Amino acid sequence: MINALEPLGTQMVEDMIGFWVMWHLYGGFDGLVEFGMHKSTIWRKVARFRKMTGHHPDVFVMPGISIDPKAYWESSDIKVGRPPIKP
Repeated sequence: MINALEPLGTQMVEDMIGFWVMWHLYGGFDGLVEFGMHKSTIWRKVARFRKMTGHHPDVFVMPGISIDPKAYWESSDIKVGRPPIKP
């Protein structure tokens, strides 16, 4: 049986995982600002991430998943969004 809040919870988890990945691929706060994300949006997402995981995106570890920004940016010419100024 599906709980009425399950779709919202699923969407929030997807958003937070995506935010965590982007945080690392773009080099954290400054990189996301350079990417075009508004500062207040970043602070709001960091606060929500901390509330959900108990950790800042810099120190959160997701077992089984590792992110290698250098390998990602060197892997091909086709990327989503522009690369960070300082990878």
